[in-house]
Amino acid sequence: ARAAMSTFGTVFRVTTFGESHCKGVGAIVDGVPPGMELTEEDIQPQLTRRRPGQSTLTTPRNEKDRVTIMSGTEHGRTLGTPIGLFVPNEDQRPGDYKEMSKVPRPGHADYTYQLKYGTRASSGGGRSSARETIGRVAAGAIGEKFLRETFGTRIVTWVHSIGDVAIPDEVAAEAGPGWTREDVDRLG
Repeated sequence: ARAAMSTFGTVFRVTTFGESHCKGVGAIVDGVPPGMELTEEDIQPQLTRRRPGQSTLTTPRNEKDRVTIMSGTEHGRTLGTPIGLFVPNEDQRPGDYKEMSKVPRPGHADYTYQLKYGTRASSGGGRSSARETIGRVAAGAIGEKFLRETFGTRIVTWVHSIGDVAIPDEVAAEAGPGWTREDVDRLG
């Protein structure tokens, strides 16, 4: 079997780790310069925004998704060394997936996971679970803070439509073309 990588980037490099029903998930973020102020409070708001169980459209899995910075900072400032981030999986139920241990779940990435890694975690999708996005979101929060503080760059995104379902025109017009993150959270 060939090795499959879970590392992305060159100057700002992110390696994600963990599976849906193991002890936790996280990331190693390399390329953050020394001296930048950084605490869990800088990362947590973005993880809270992606947390499951907040609507009928997401999994009912109950996770707090509280991040811990394991390394790469001291006294609230980056050291210029890799930053280790960890989020524990608290609502682990690997036994819920016994019937899917032999057959990939329809509508999930189980089959492509098996092609990439040559095996797959039968308990909830493993690396193909939405839990895997935690490391990417946490790393993105660090990158976003760096861009904002260094270059004044603000990043705001939202989904305007999926297929024929769209945000009503009157809601979109309320915030105008320059939505802020607060507008997205309030109106989106």
